[in-house]
Amino acid sequence: MKWLKRILLFVLVVFLYFLPSLIFRSDLEFYDSLEGPKLPSIVFPIVWSIIYVLMGIFVVSIFDKRKDYNKKDFTRVIIFLVINYVISFTFPYFFFIKQSLFLGYVTTLLSFLTITLTTIESLLLSKKTSFLLLPYVLWGIVASVFSILLYLNN
Repeated sequence: MKWLKRILLFVLVVFLYFLPSLIFRSDLEFYDSLEGPKLPSIVFPIVWSIIYVLMGIFVVSIFDKRKDYNKKDFTRVIIFLVINYVISFTFPYFFFIKQSLFLGYVTTLLSFLTITLTTIESLLLSKKTSFLLLPYVLWGIVASVFSILLYLNN
């Protein structure tokens, strides 16, 4: 893959992951009003920016070498990525717009499960590249715990 295509693909992936935050604005007053353990709101843009950059690198890396991979394994990874993206896209809508802590938790848990499946499946493509997804998996664990605690405390 030529360098310009790599850069464009990277920018596209990062943009797509940032898109929900542009469409569904975070309601920090709502978040701050919740009872229970919460992370400082500044943590979210930092963590998500890192995750989005790593996702961009991951997608560029697997697309760059897609001809070297088993087609079924590659397709499964892409399907899991798309499912994860759609689920992640819905989180700010359910959590901030609808202010549904339950649906926020469900989407957080489903996002964690789909990124975990994506990571496991990507091991078949490249062990080295799949490590780019580990911060997302770890964040999924943290987010799921905090999300259920917010739901149970409110």
